[in-house]
Amino acid sequence: MKLSPIFTLAVISIAASVVIGCANTSRDMSPDEQQAQRAKARAEFQNLIATQIDDPVRAKTFTNLSAERDQLISEHKALVQQYSKRLTALSLDYSTERQDLEVLIQEYNVERRAAQTGFLALMGEMKATVTAKEWKKLAKFEQKELGPRTLSRAAGGQ
Repeated sequence: MKLSPIFTLAVISIAASVVIGCANTSRDMSPDEQQAQRAKARAEFQNLIATQIDDPVRAKTFTNLSAERDQLISEHKALVQQYSKRLTALSLDYSTERQDLEVLIQEYNVERRAAQTGFLALMGEMKATVTAKEWKKLAKFEQKELGPRTLSRAAGGQ
């Protein structure tokens, strides 16, 4: 049985596509790998701050504010996880009253608003520390290397 050249080419193309597709599929990283990747990106960000902000005092101030912002984000992440667990527990308990849920949601909203207010204040301080040009370069790096996808993975998301 002789295969036509078109059929052979189609089979080879499909096989090549599968191999390339599998090679490009990223595997799930272990928590240790995620932590190492994040630590490397943070170190690169610190180096970028030092090279992009000429004034050492402003660079140090920006570094400290950036660390404070990261801490606030970590604390908020823990708050959200705690809220989610409490909400799930209440939702699964048949004896939970509507008032119990309302109190939980109200408490969470107060904490969430406080975190948002703190975040906005930090962002204002950070922007006041650097020029628009410096901000653009630093923000571009953060978006690419430390952006929402990276933070989501670090938080256990996809």
